[in-house]
Amino acid sequence: MNYSQKAKIEEKIVFSILYLFGFIVVAILFTIVSYIFIKGVGALDMHFFFGDANPINAILGRERVFDGIWNAIIGTLALVLVSIMFSIPFGVLGAVYLHEYASDSYLTRIIRFSSDTLAGFPSIVFGLFGYAIAIKSGIGPCLLIAGLTLSFMILPIIMRTTEEGLKAVPRGLREGSLALGATKWQTIRKVVLPAALPQIITGIILGMGRSAEETAAIMFTGATAFAFGIGLFNRVEALPFSLYILATEYSSPSELQDAYGIALVLIVMMFVLFGLANIIKNRFKISYA
Repeated sequence: MNYSQKAKIEEKIVFSILYLFGFIVVAILFTIVSYIFIKGVGALDMHFFFGDANPINAILGRERVFDGIWNAIIGTLALVLVSIMFSIPFGVLGAVYLHEYASDSYLTRIIRFSSDTLAGFPSIVFGLFGYAIAIKSGIGPCLLIAGLTLSFMILPIIMRTTEEGLKAVPRGLREGSLALGATKWQTIRKVVLPAALPQIITGIILGMGRSAEETAAIMFTGATAFAFGIGLFNRVEALPFSLYILATEYSSPSELQDAYGIALVLIVMMFVLFGLANIIKNRFKISYA
């Protein structure tokens, strides 16, 4: 057996191992999703979402939902919206500063280290910090405090993905724009950021997914078991918190099935968000190729 034949055999072995590990990852995901689907699909009906309320009236806000998860869905979306409103400006502009303006200095190293450290904090720490803000400010736990706490959690995700997107933009695009007489800010705004948009959007949607499924951070800062309506200074229901309550305090098999149903709804939301991220990313890749 010559060297070329040995190399081909080694290559086949390595590829087989890689395919095996890839298959294991897919199999784990499929197993978890299938288990949740089997356990929770039986709970999904109109009563599960809207209780005894009329679905159309509940969606339009004309009728309150007392025993469905519609309020939790709306509360989760409100938390996601508030969190990204705070985190997107700081995350994107912070990444632009670090990559486009700042030199490799002690300050930039401190900023990157702080961002990486923030990403590694346990979510319960964010929750206790947000609770301290709520108490010290006199506002109390509410949607605003919970959204602000979640924004601290997803800020490193958005900042890191944005910076990686900026790094992937070819240097020739910047040089060509500057050579045509554009200022540095015009180059960043009209050339660099559009080219990096797929990565930026991906980071934002990943952050949205993280904020939508977080439990510990909102447990102390704004989530509640029962709430009606959405207000910045009111507590809200949220799917992760409702799942936690049902899964730990259920008193009948039907309540446990409802917990699996909430988990299934959360998984579907995550699949929709991540699928949307891939579609947008591929679309803009084609546009700016």
